[in-house]
Amino acid sequence: MITENSRNVLVADDSIFFRVKLSDVLIEAGHKVRFATNGKEVINEISTDSDGIDLLMLDMQMPGIDGFGVLRWIKESGYIGKFPVLVVTGAYELAGIMAKIKELGASGLMTKGFSPEEILFRVNRFLFPEKCSSGGRPDERAILSVPADFTVGDAAYTGFLLNISLDGLFLHTNVELLTGTSTHLRFSLPGYARVFDIKGIVKWSTGKKGADSLFGGYGVMFSTLEEDEKNLIDEFIKAEVLKAKE
Repeated sequence: MITENSRNVLVADDSIFFRVKLSDVLIEAGHKVRFATNGKEVINEISTDSDGIDLLMLDMQMPGIDGFGVLRWIKESGYIGKFPVLVVTGAYELAGIMAKIKELGASGLMTKGFSPEEILFRVNRFLFPEKCSSGGRPDERAILSVPADFTVGDAAYTGFLLNISLDGLFLHTNVELLTGTSTHLRFSLPGYARVFDIKGIVKWSTGKKGADSLFGGYGVMFSTLEEDEKNLIDEFIKAEVLKAKE
């Protein structure tokens, strides 16, 4: 979850709390962040160096020119399509503003209550669109944060799952694992009573353990997956992907 392909993100929010929250997540994930605290500063950043912006994360409630005003300026000034605009809001009903911001050219919408994993998932959908599709089909991967027990040989450990697909999952743990390690995982998915009991192989590492990084851990590919387990995971992922598109 830590990228080697750093991107430039402009975070526009008048709240220092949310600027810090978003920048901590983005910088931890390997991106470069700069800030604007009001609509006038956003417009100045875009006018000065629009090519240096890979993503604009735009708060809707800012002093002076608010988020709607910034979106109108972007549209009227011909900057639509130069970079995606991810609207971030904590005050509006999402359904109530979705149509309006889309009409003004926004690329997506998320709430300020999202977890770090959900924030990064949303952000990467816009920063790395080529990685979110394969043969025209969305890469169906659900973001979550659930505890998991796993064993390596006779040793038992605990960790957290931060995402899951039909091929495997990302395991966040303080335990140091080597690529190629076989592991046996037990976990449940939100809304399901089933305890999944799946074997996997560590295929890659972020290079940092969970104790050293918010997103430190390992990519694990499933080596055994029963048909009923596959169907339940597929059902869960599809539901979560639909939520992410709302």
